[in-house]
Amino acid sequence: MRPRAACIALLLALPPALTLTPTVGSAPAAGVSAGALLAGPRDAQAAVAVQLSLEELVSRAAFVVVATATEQRSQWEELGGTKRIVTYTRLSVDRPVAGQPDGEIWVRTLGGVVGDVGQQVSGDAQLRIGAQAMVFVSRARGALVVSGMAQGHYPVVDGGEPPRANGAAAARRVAVRRLTASPDTGTVLPRTGPAISASEQLVGATLDAACEIVSRAWKASHAQN
Repeated sequence: MRPRAACIALLLALPPALTLTPTVGSAPAAGVSAGALLAGPRDAQAAVAVQLSLEELVSRAAFVVVATATEQRSQWEELGGTKRIVTYTRLSVDRPVAGQPDGEIWVRTLGGVVGDVGQQVSGDAQLRIGAQAMVFVSRARGALVVSGMAQGHYPVVDGGEPPRANGAAAARRVAVRRLTASPDTGTVLPRTGPAISASEQLVGATLDAACEIVSRAWKASHAQN
């Protein structure tokens, strides 16, 4: 199997979830047996994926946005023949980067809390209410998802850079917005091909620079289709 095909196969496999059980005396959530709850949480295993290049991310994305999470809801769904918790997050688009997104979108991620039962999935994007991020969005199984899971999610944080002025102003740093890595990327294996990973290009870049990098990659990728 070629490296790209292996990468796609790894990312499409749903990683296991760590199930957190409710306190004694609480009723099991719908779709979960009392026996399963009494058995205790399953062992957590990190998602395993190969580093994606920026070209691979944009080629599988329907669009790319800088957006702020404003609302979340979790529910049980059957994915890959297994009933598990997923979370839908409403994103308010602050800045379209590539493609043609709506002003607001709902994105599905793995894990969440329903009633007294919670599941945590290592390797998927963790979208936080009120937090802004650059998100690569794909369509899958009738929903919008983050392309490459956590590899397609880059939170925007306040950073700084040395000032260019002299004198008293030189003591101050200029506030800038930069991209950082998603909080939990799981186990990511190094690339074997010649292209560098998307994270190497985007993590630490200013928001403006990252948008320009992604826009150029998007145009180059979609011009070939």
